[in-house]
Amino acid sequence: MILLTGAAGKTGKAILNSLLPHGVRVRSLVRSTVQADEIRGIGGKHIAVGDLRDNDALEKAMEGVVSIYYIAPNMAPDELEIGKNLIRIAREHGVNRFVYHSVFHPQIEIMPHHWQKMRMEEYLFESGMDYTILQPCAYMQNILGNWQSITEKGVYTVPYATTARISIVDLQDVAAAVEVVLTQRGHNSAIYELAGPEPLSQDEVAKTLEAQLSRPVKAVALDRGQWAENARNSNLNEASITTLLKMFEYYEKNGLIGNSNVLEYLLKRPATRFADFVQQQILRNQGKQR
Repeated sequence: MILLTGAAGKTGKAILNSLLPHGVRVRSLVRSTVQADEIRGIGGKHIAVGDLRDNDALEKAMEGVVSIYYIAPNMAPDELEIGKNLIRIAREHGVNRFVYHSVFHPQIEIMPHHWQKMRMEEYLFESGMDYTILQPCAYMQNILGNWQSITEKGVYTVPYATTARISIVDLQDVAAAVEVVLTQRGHNSAIYELAGPEPLSQDEVAKTLEAQLSRPVKAVALDRGQWAENARNSNLNEASITTLLKMFEYYEKNGLIGNSNVLEYLLKRPATRFADFVQQQILRNQGKQR
């Protein structure tokens, strides 16, 4: 049995959709009965309801588990403490395998949520557990938050310079790599960077969208002050806003660039290109409209 934390998020669901068709036994840790119903809706049968900060819930969720896939709460300031406690309980229950969903380039100290994952990786090295660490870049799926503006207005907005290059990766490719790491031998003590095959500028993202949608699309740099005000109006907390602003500033100055060699090694096929991702999204939307 694999314990998957953060199972109700978009990453967790993608991983479940990759694992469950192969008959892999996964216990999904979720925070509410509503989320539990969502997991049942995609075929999940083994579900634990509880918070990662609740030791009693973790003790119960750990029964019969042989490995853990740890997705931390997004931008949680106590991610390291949560992870340390999870490792402690896992070891007490005889769980020896810990796979950590980290982030691409966690070495970047100026981005607090990256740096915290580096500290978690460091602790995992010292834990004595068999570990694998996956470091995915930003997802292609992140553009879907802009999908209505893109398709209806032809405007793709980002809160940093449109010249910033990012090696965005398809979440479905990441989930497929997770399935390989969790179900196949030979991945202990490995750290895998998971980047997409193209370090695209946001202007190039817009040009690809334009070509696939057959309509004009322009990338527009949103003022970060305005972005922060919009985020506050949507009830995002100040700590998360500050963290994301630092990330946007880093992207604008340096981008986030890698290559897809490691991902393609795991998948044993080429990584998904952004144009193919967009075409798949168009086909999905057309299918929903029928």
